[in-house]
Amino acid sequence: MNAAHTYSGVYTALATPLCNGRVDFDRLQKHIHVLIQDGIDGFLINGTTGEGQSFDFGERAELVAAAREAAPHQVLMTGTGCASLTDTIRCTQRAFELGSDCVLIVPPFFFRSVTTNGLLEYFRRVYAEAVPQGRKAFLYHIPQVSGVPVTFDLLDRLQDEVGDRLAGVKDSSGDVNNLVSLCRRYPTMDIFTGVDDTLLDDLENGGAGCITAESNILGVQAKQLEHTFFAGKDARPYKDLLTKALVFLPYASFSSAIKGLLAARYQDDAWMEVRPPLEPITQAEQEQLVTHLRELGVMPG
Repeated sequence: MNAAHTYSGVYTALATPLCNGRVDFDRLQKHIHVLIQDGIDGFLINGTTGEGQSFDFGERAELVAAAREAAPHQVLMTGTGCASLTDTIRCTQRAFELGSDCVLIVPPFFFRSVTTNGLLEYFRRVYAEAVPQGRKAFLYHIPQVSGVPVTFDLLDRLQDEVGDRLAGVKDSSGDVNNLVSLCRRYPTMDIFTGVDDTLLDDLENGGAGCITAESNILGVQAKQLEHTFFAGKDARPYKDLLTKALVFLPYASFSSAIKGLLAARYQDDAWMEVRPPLEPITQAEQEQLVTHLRELGVMPG
């Protein structure tokens, strides 16, 4: 982990196991324990991979509490962004009450033609009412999903308003130029990539690490890349390996593909279940993914 950052390392955007439509907390906690053995530094609960927007407030709170119980010593980040300002404030307050170290807030995603002024007022109110002094919140840049980008202008103005309570950004855009620009423009912030194959780019430019869906499966390899980089050695072979392993990116849902791989990892088909409107991947798709990762030597289990 990088001591220059408040938060850094390899974090897993946790998939959320289900059983007959309800959260399976036992499977979740067992999965967290396995990932801790993989060397994962922290966890994101209720993120995109975790289908966070598909769960109600009660379920989200229970997920935070369960994750905190299972990982008392790792960093716990919680996705709290909602379309509604008051819902985001409520989710953020509750996440901190339940033991989250920090939160990740996606921009409000229903009205997509909003101005920077409107977004600034939205986030100003969230920080004022839900992020107390001494606590931190990240912004979540995933415009291909949210439809609302986190721009440099917004970050500049929000930083002026809230200071170091603005922890940084998770950039899941897949745009390496944007990621590098974030790292260089905001060296005092914790800038995380949301995709493992840009982890090395993030670290080379002073970033904090990664928060990824892939590390549900590929956490060991991501940690090997990080260790190799900080040891001053050539980490490009690990970057190449992670890039080759990201065969599930074209699938309609990261969550479904990751869950298909977790079902294979744990020999437990219950992991395949997702909450509508998402659909699970097919058995043929699962077999294709597993075969590819096994050929690369990175399929755990």
